[in-house]
Amino acid sequence: MLKLIKKNKQKNKLVQRVMVKHVPMRTCVICRAKRPKALLLRYTCPDHASLKLDSDPGGMRQGRGFYTCRDRACAEKIGRFRGWIHKCKGV
Repeated sequence: MLKLIKKNKQKNKLVQRVMVKHVPMRTCVICRAKRPKALLLRYTCPDHASLKLDSDPGGMRQGRGFYTCRDRACAEKIGRFRGWIHKCKGV
């Protein structure tokens, strides 16, 4: 982290400011909630030969992907979610 110290002219006090690192945000395809990328599960589009979703726990696989929440409600709905076919179209 980078710390910047500036002197406040009015009160002659030192004011500390901390620069915060950017956190990437992603949207869950089930509940449409925006959350930090680290809190979501990533799924990648399957090869054309298979029609099965593959989770990407490391988040490093190549190709188009989409994210879901880690909570139980979204995890149960991902099995019935057919929107991934539309999201992976053209890949």
